[in-house]
Amino acid sequence: MVIQVEEDAEDIPLQSNIQPVDNDTLLECFSILDAYDADINAENAIQDQGAEVNDENAEVIYDAENAEVNGAEVNGEDEDEDEEEDEDEDEDEDEDFNIDDANLYYDVIVDMSEFRAAVDFDENGILEGQTTTTSEHIIDEEVEVVDTDGAQVGGFENEDRNTVIRELSKSRKCSHEEVHQKAFRVGQTFRSKEDISRFIKIHSVETRREIKLAKNDKIRMRVKCEGRVGQSGDSSSGPSTRSKGKSKVDSSKKESCPWAVQISRPSESEYWMVKTINAEHKCLQSRDVKACTYKFLADNIVQQIQGNPRIPVKALHEELTRKFELGLSKQKVARAKSMAERLISGDYKLQYGVLRDYVLELQNSNPGTTVRIDVYPEGNPSSTTRTFRRIYVCLGALKLGFQAGLRDFLGVDGTFLKGPYPGQVLTVVGLDSNNGIFPVAYAIVEAENTSSWTWFLELLGECLDLGPQSNFTFISDRQKGIVQAISKVFPSAEHRFCLRHIQENFRIHWKDIELREQVWKCGRATTINHFKTAMTELQQMNERAHNWLSQIPACHWSKSEFTGRAHTDCLLNNLCEVFNSKLEDGRDKPIITCLEYIRHYLMKRLCVVQQKIDKCQGLLTPTATQLLEDIKKEASKFTATYNGAGKYQVNCPWQDQFVVNLNERTCTCRYWEITGLPCKHAVCAIWDKIQNGEDTPDVEEWVHHCYRMSTWKAMYLHKIDPINGRSMWPKSECPFALNPPKHHKQVGRPKKKRKLAVDEHSTQTSKLTRKYLTVTCAKCHNKGHNSRTCKGQGGIGASSSVGAKGKSKGKGKGYEVLLSRSVVCRLLYL
Repeated sequence: MVIQVEEDAEDIPLQSNIQPVDNDTLLECFSILDAYDADINAENAIQDQGAEVNDENAEVIYDAENAEVNGAEVNGEDEDEDEEEDEDEDEDEDEDFNIDDANLYYDVIVDMSEFRAAVDFDENGILEGQTTTTSEHIIDEEVEVVDTDGAQVGGFENEDRNTVIRELSKSRKCSHEEVHQKAFRVGQTFRSKEDISRFIKIHSVETRREIKLAKNDKIRMRVKCEGRVGQSGDSSSGPSTRSKGKSKVDSSKKESCPWAVQISRPSESEYWMVKTINAEHKCLQSRDVKACTYKFLADNIVQQIQGNPRIPVKALHEELTRKFELGLSKQKVARAKSMAERLISGDYKLQYGVLRDYVLELQNSNPGTTVRIDVYPEGNPSSTTRTFRRIYVCLGALKLGFQAGLRDFLGVDGTFLKGPYPGQVLTVVGLDSNNGIFPVAYAIVEAENTSSWTWFLELLGECLDLGPQSNFTFISDRQKGIVQAISKVFPSAEHRFCLRHIQENFRIHWKDIELREQVWKCGRATTINHFKTAMTELQQMNERAHNWLSQIPACHWSKSEFTGRAHTDCLLNNLCEVFNSKLEDGRDKPIITCLEYIRHYLMKRLCVVQQKIDKCQGLLTPTATQLLEDIKKEASKFTATYNGAGKYQVNCPWQDQFVVNLNERTCTCRYWEITGLPCKHAVCAIWDKIQNGEDTPDVEEWVHHCYRMSTWKAMYLHKIDPINGRSMWPKSECPFALNPPKHHKQVGRPKKKRKLAVDEHSTQTSKLTRKYLTVTCAKCHNKGHNSRTCKGQGGIGASSSVGAKGKSKGKGKGYEVLLSRSVVCRLLYL
């Protein structure tokens, strides 16, 4: 309901004889105001297009922010606690898409925060939580050390020698009563030079001094401090006063820091040992230490990045600066974070070389798994390398589970990769018995085009035994590559278009909410007559919009043309969008790590769904039971009349009626035929048959077997097996090495977010957009301009003369003077 308020209405005087108003009238007024506010909000802003409802371990998701529009995938978040509390409120707010229960798919919550991929070798032991000062590299002083010089030290026995070493290594209190642990200790041993070098770097950063190797040969190493020693005339104690004459300082007499450590070994087969040490520092501490490189920082933050990979560089820079008390640049911290991510996830380029080994391990651990690798044609036959192009994966457990689901329905979609090598992740997702997503296969290809989709669908047909004449049902967006590939590979299949993507294209030309609602009304019509009526109404509202929508065949987007082979009436490709949103954290990783992220998610998801299945009881799944209960509530309003031959005439309360045939399990409303669930008219007929004493099973027995608990259990009976780490992978005998795909680095910062669709509002801000709102001038109250640009001109809906409707509520004569001033200013300007 829309309330029109006249802008030029005069002030209404207060009436002394005010009549009392009853409660019913007040409630009606409040409902009118609520409807008016809802209309204003719908016109002034684009609502957040998402609905989520948590049910223990399940959630209902319509992830519109992770939807794909014209081939560009949405990269956004799908968690909102407020939306999870009330499903009905979310459905009312999502007016642009009119999502009903049939278009909501259930997906369990899978925690992927502990995902770790054992793809690359951990040569330095960094990922195992080891530091460079662990016992593997430095021998503890408590362990007895053999005299490497082959003689007694100062006449002491071995026990006395060990006692002296322990006494020298003890920490002492300084004059400020602070305990300082000594870094180097007499008798301390190291396994190799590399351990000594790491230890020196750590000590240099901790003490903020320039410590370097002065001597380095096969049996001797001398470590010295090259820090700047403060002179008596330095400005360290206060402001310096420069003399006018030039002071001549002899560089040979320049004092150096006495700190030094002597490390040696008797032979190349022995350990290194600290023999002498001078622990006194006279140099000044510095905030610029050369030993603090980005590699050193990466070794120190790798565990932190592993636990919190999304920490911003700015926060990491502040933390490291405060920890080491050094002057670090943000560029160095960014390089350190990038290196730590490579240590955790693996190297992008090197993982292509072991991709075939990963495939062998995956097929050995998961029987029935199909994996195909495609490469670019090589012009040189003698070349021993091939360039990677595509990879297809269909796990054996998912293949068997989908075939047990009794639902010939698949959604196909693609989402982009975020790493240095561009590409797309193609996914195909089915529906389980609880209306939850059931991923079937996935692939990484070079781009979304007809060639890649044809290759992907051909391999999918081989895995699922789908021939060219199969009657499967596919749903996707209207991306040209998908449309042409499905018509080529499966010419007899039913292909549905996602109605949301049709509406997105519709909104480019017509932004009227009533027109968009009428498009959804046409799509939800289940019979030809209702569809024609809805299209006629759209034609009366806008002839051009009707002609535009008529160019898309109704068999692709309207329920009136759907067949009953898929046992679902969904209009959205939401099941693929939900699955793609779960893969967001894995799309920026190297290829094997990305594939492992998907497999790890699927493996955990099957376990979580199995736990939910074990808690459920009854003949039907929880979602099917809830849908059937809603149908029963509607069926109680109808009356059925039996004709004696298995047919019923069901009368509706709004002077409409339908014919139900229980023998063929059909209804003229076609809902039963499309979904496999008895419609409200069929439920009324079944109740009438039971009431008349006939031997008829309950309403639940009339539901298709794809909604039963037995089918749901059969789908999740097979599990995905884990795989070993890279050190246990079998070696591929293929003579050709795989190289990463060619990639030309684009100018500028890499894009990680998808491009917003036309007229799409970003949900990252906390304020609603004012885009597409008509501005009203505060002076002349005409639309199309504001008060700063007002020059007495007319606007949208302006009157023929400027001063014809100059008076408004609350303005009075002051507005007339203001209007005359604007006219005078315009004349002076001319």
